Amino acid sequence: MRSIADDVSLTERVYAELREAMLRGELEAGTLHSVVEISRQLGVSRTPVREALLRFASEGVVSFERSKGVRILEPSVTDVRDLFGLRLLLEVPSAAFAASSDNSEQLDRMREAFTAMEAACVAGDEMAFQQHDTTFHDAILRAAGNAQVAEAVSRARGQAHVRRLSTTRTRPLTEVLAAHREIHDAVLQRDETRASAAVESHLTHTRDILISQIIDR
Repeated sequence: MRSIADDVSLTERVYAELREAMLRGELEAGTLHSVVEISRQLGVSRTPVREALLRFASEGVVSFERSKGVRILEPSVTDVRDLFGLRLLLEVPSAAFAASSDNSEQLDRMREAFTAMEAACVAGDEMAFQQHDTTFHDAILRAAGNAQVAEAVSRARGQAHVRRLSTTRTRPLTEVLAAHREIHDAVLQRDETRASAAVESHLTHTRDILISQIIDR
């Protein structure tokens, strides 16, 4: 007999597989899919697929259309404003706290992530750059001392990634790296005001570029 834990584990696996399919562009925004079709492709029953899709629906990534199936939603201007509104609310003050933090483990983690971003930029490896970018911001939030804030931002970033929101289509990695260098240097120089301002500038600029991409598509 299957246990509840087994069902939860299977749903998590299906959720992860669907997320990867979205990130790879195999489940494109705007397309319609049936639960039966997806369950057949993944080789699982419909129940974990439906549960995973309900989770995506709660995150605003998909919507169920009666008698049709589930549609992968296009990101909207409101989605971007909401996601970055949360990030600005949490990350700007956290940058100041990180600049005054004595959490050497997380500050070293931030420094190492930035060095890895530099290497990825030179190599033109956008995927690696994005991964190290995520670590960079997470380290700052954790250096600030609030794990719940770090988790909340992680979820917001995850939604942006799964919806394939990226500014690198319209600006080079070198420009993104420069914004992170300003944050990196301000935090390490213990300049709280400059660190907060650098994070605010980076996030608002990124938000505005993404909104322009949506409006222009």
